[in-house]
Amino acid sequence: MRTFIAVELITELRRPLIKLLRGLPRSSEIKWCTEHQLHVTLKFLGDVTDAQLAKVCDAAKSAGTGVAPFSLRVKGLGCFPAPRNPRVLWCGIEDLTNGCRRWVERADPLLEELNFKPETRAFTPHITLGRSRSTAGGDVLRQVLDTTPPPQTGEMLVQQVVVFESRLLPGGAQYHPLATLPLRGQST
Repeated sequence: MRTFIAVELITELRRPLIKLLRGLPRSSEIKWCTEHQLHVTLKFLGDVTDAQLAKVCDAAKSAGTGVAPFSLRVKGLGCFPAPRNPRVLWCGIEDLTNGCRRWVERADPLLEELNFKPETRAFTPHITLGRSRSTAGGDVLRQVLDTTPPPQTGEMLVQQVVVFESRLLPGGAQYHPLATLPLRGQST
């Protein structure tokens, strides 16, 4: 099953993102995310067998024992790979204690033992809003970046991470929680 580990957003953080998404231009060249697709991905694993799932959950739980609950908020709009050629539009995450990054740094070696490769690109916590695979879609994303003010949100306290299954369906991906794992580290 296609699997990833993420921070699930609380309703108060989702609302301004949903409002933003509703106001963005409709284009057949852009696949905008739905409300239930909004999250902060910590680790995309890809295909995980039923036999691997328990070990993946154990690794994610173990990583969480060294990370205390932390606060985050949405901050700014950005894109991957670059503003000149955007393919993914996202909202950035302000994570003053680097809780997301610390969880990833703890999880990567544990997951690598299970043959899940660490990400080679720098970790940038974000919430994906939309994706394009065409030049025309990139033009729409660039227009959004140039003209859309970023949403204003409050903070949320991250107390757990969630292992999700991602089912790719004709209407878009559907995410189903498989395990919810607490952050149990001590605050410094």
